Amino acid sequence: MAIADTAETDEAAASEVIFSIGSNCGCRYENVKKGITWLSGLLTDFRCSAIYATPDCHGGSKEYLNAVARGLTSLPPDRLESICKKYEEANGRDEISRKMGDVPIDIDLVVYGKRILRTKDYKCEFFRIGYGMI
Repeated sequence: MAIADTAETDEAAASEVIFSIGSNCGCRYENVKKGITWLSGLLTDFRCSAIYATPDCHGGSKEYLNAVARGLTSLPPDRLESICKKYEEANGRDEISRKMGDVPIDIDLVVYGKRILRTKDYKCEFFRIGYGMI
């Protein structure tokens, strides 16, 4: 198989993925911006919404900064989710922050290919706003 054939095969096997990104504590803008930059290195054909503010969808008092990103990947959804959770943990998302309702960074895989994996998120305003931008 020629090198060009390999590239075409990889591109053909790629699935479109859409992520929600959010933060409600610390330097929220920087947290989201760093998450976007990190995610852009994981995906090809990357696009991202602007960063915008939304209220806590669970009724808490902490305002979130959010973004929605899309791209292409050949990684399976379980591997993508695992990689994202490791990034969150490395950037302060631990059991203590969870108990306090603090979200330094949250990166969730909402859509993989034609499948909506997080139906509740897909319907929420925090996702719909950014989704409309991309």
